[in-house]
Amino acid sequence: MIVAVAFCAVASIFAQSGDKKGVKMPEVWRDMNVPPAPVLSPEDALKSFRLQPGYEISIIAAEPLVEDPVAATIDPDGRIWVVEMRGFMPDVDGAGEDVRNGVISVLEDLDGDGRMDKRIEFLDRLQMPRAVAIVKGGVLVAEPPNLWFCQDADGDLRCDKKKAVLTDYARQGPVEHTDNGLMRGIDNWLYNAKSTKRMRLVDGEWKVEGDIFRGQWGITKDDFGRLYYNNNSNPIYVDLVPGNYLVRNPNFSTKAGVNQKVFGSRDVWTSRVNPGINRGYQSNMLRDGKLAVFTAASGPVVYRGDNYPEGTAGDAFIPEPSGNMIRHQKVAFSDGGVSGDNAYEKSEWLTSTDERFRPVNLYNTPEGDLMIVDMYRGILQHRVYVTTFLRKQILERNLDRPLGLGRLYRVRYKSQPTNARPALSKKTPAELVSALNHPNGWQRDTAQRLLVDAGDKAVASALRKLALSAETAQTRAQALWTLEGLGALDTATVEEALGDSSAEVQSTAIRMTEFLVNEVIEDEEEANARVALLESVNAVTGPGASIDVVRQAALSLSGIRRAEATAALRRLVAQSGDDDIVRDGAITGLGGRELEFLQRAMADPS
Repeated sequence: MIVAVAFCAVASIFAQSGDKKGVKMPEVWRDMNVPPAPVLSPEDALKSFRLQPGYEISIIAAEPLVEDPVAATIDPDGRIWVVEMRGFMPDVDGAGEDVRNGVISVLEDLDGDGRMDKRIEFLDRLQMPRAVAIVKGGVLVAEPPNLWFCQDADGDLRCDKKKAVLTDYARQGPVEHTDNGLMRGIDNWLYNAKSTKRMRLVDGEWKVEGDIFRGQWGITKDDFGRLYYNNNSNPIYVDLVPGNYLVRNPNFSTKAGVNQKVFGSRDVWTSRVNPGINRGYQSNMLRDGKLAVFTAASGPVVYRGDNYPEGTAGDAFIPEPSGNMIRHQKVAFSDGGVSGDNAYEKSEWLTSTDERFRPVNLYNTPEGDLMIVDMYRGILQHRVYVTTFLRKQILERNLDRPLGLGRLYRVRYKSQPTNARPALSKKTPAELVSALNHPNGWQRDTAQRLLVDAGDKAVASALRKLALSAETAQTRAQALWTLEGLGALDTATVEEALGDSSAEVQSTAIRMTEFLVNEVIEDEEEANARVALLESVNAVTGPGASIDVVRQAALSLSGIRRAEATAALRRLVAQSGDDDIVRDGAITGLGGRELEFLQRAMADPS
């Protein structure tokens, strides 16, 4: 009995480790009319949603087909691979999180009605899994500290073989404070939030490189590969330049061009009185009992589909599970900068009056709309940060039970058609090249991955044509990256792409130039032709050039150890060195050559 009492006392103290010494936490909820938070059936939960006009929400899957979902990916045939973190917060003290009950499940829609009918457990007995990614030859599963490469040998969608690709992928700790994501970028690398590494399969081996630290829970990208992320209090950030450049120089670290705010106000507008947040006792956190500012911003997505109204593509959608809502954030680029704000005046894209609605991740779908991953539970805060203020509410309002629920939802725009269920795994290489022209980003990304993973260079000619003549800039850029992934870049295509009308495509072509010039080849004539590309880079970055193009040139030229590149970089710095991204970008590639570059620059009359 004494041991039991002591254990409970220790557990209680641990669960309140979110308290700050000397901070008073008045129980403000006692003066509010807090509505109950019963478990709603999936069908009743649909009635709790309030959406902006024109949108409608439907169920993709619900318990018992899915439990405690936190992340997902969609395979080429439309099956959904779900990360089920069943071990998260079994009670208010988090006792039992070390139980190996996590699952990677595969959900399939057998009759084509948009709702999943079949479930297969691909991999089980996992401790708090974080992410899943479909890759060449198998599937990557993040289960800190391990990153597993899993293979299905007989086609039954069950893991038959797994090996550790990394044994230091991440620490096992508070969910939103360990590596997560495994999102494939346009550049054929896998990226993570809350991480300083990126990964890529090279010659059958997984290569790991350093990257900037970014984000907290969730990561996404836009049509040109810019990475977006957030932290719990700040809804969305973007990297204007690729972050891996900024960790090249051990003598110099910079954040110029990354971690750029895409929001003004942090205010949110929920539809439920809900003081059950960790810092609800602070005067700025609640407005008339409702969440007033972001406090649990989670897995964002940049909308890249073709179902939503014109002008929506490129905007960000951001879950706020503490406020049971999702923000639609407008995103705009101009003059080398970025801005963003709520798409609606003192309103949100989607809210719910159900306190257990916990949207933690969003994804683009093959159909052209968005999928919501709803963990559906009462407890959201991890035990390491739970305050006494929140703990009391969890217990008094029975938010700690039940467990084992979860939903996936689809939100579509009613007046627009949706795409048919995909079958990209059955497409020929030529058909996959055509899919790079699809207006839906999911279709383009999946086609790119399948082409790169197949490694068939016979499609290079068709890809080159697409890179130079496709109607949209995003397809031209994606075709260039597909060529890069295949190891099929050529001088002539990159030379022509440098003169593209789109600054984003020009910037992409400059990165391709970097790869070509740095590659060691024996053919002297081709090697000279590649070096000649540097003069073309010099030509397109003169006065009047887009600052985005100039910035990329500074990043790329500084990493090319040739006199022609260094000379072009000196001109660029003289012309645009007052821009911090140009200046810092140049320095990041000059590790060990800083003094030489400075001496030559000082000797240059210009």
